[in-house]
Amino acid sequence: MTITNAQAISHAEDIQQPDSQVDWCHIQESIKVLLLAMAQIELSLTDGDHNVTSLGALFTDMAKHLEGMNQYLTQLEGTPTEVLAHGENLAAAVRDGVVAFQFYDRVSQRLQHVIMGLALMEEVLSCSKDRTSQDAWGKLQAEIEESYSLDCERKMFEHVLQGTPVHEALKLYKDEHHTLQEDDIELF
Repeated sequence: MTITNAQAISHAEDIQQPDSQVDWCHIQESIKVLLLAMAQIELSLTDGDHNVTSLGALFTDMAKHLEGMNQYLTQLEGTPTEVLAHGENLAAAVRDGVVAFQFYDRVSQRLQHVIMGLALMEEVLSCSKDRTSQDAWGKLQAEIEESYSLDCERKMFEHVLQGTPVHEALKLYKDEHHTLQEDDIELF
C-alpha cells in the first residue's frame, strides 16, 4: 500500500490536533458519559437502599421472634411434631431471606466501588496533565484495587489489568467466588 504525501500530511495533522479538538472529540464526551453512568448507578442504589434496608430489618426482626416462638413451642409438652417442623421450615425460609438481603448489600458495595472508580477516572480525564501521566493512572488503579473487600475481586482486577479478556477474568472470579461460604457475607 502506497501512502501519498497528501495522506501523510493529513495523518500528521490528525495526530497534532490541538487539545481543544481532542477534548471535544472524545475526552469531554467520555467524561459526560462517565458522569451519567455514575448518576444512574447512584440513583439505582438510592431507590433500592431504603426499601431493602427496611425489608432486611423486618426479616431480622421476624427471625428473632420466630426463634423465640420455636424455643417456646419446643419447651411445651405435647406440641405436635408437625407444628415444630413447620416452625423450623419457616425459620429456615426467613434465614434464606436474610441471606438474600446480604447479597443485595454486597451488590450495593460493588456498585459503590464502581462509582468511586468512575469518579477517579473522571478526575484524571478532566486534567490535561493527568490524562497522559502514568503516575496518575497508576494511582487511580491502586485506589480502585484498595477499595475491594474480597480477595477474589482483587484477583479479577489484576487479571484484567494484565490483559486477560474480561470474560475469562469473570469466569475466574465466579469460580473462586462460588467457593466462598455464605458465612463470609456480612449484612449491613
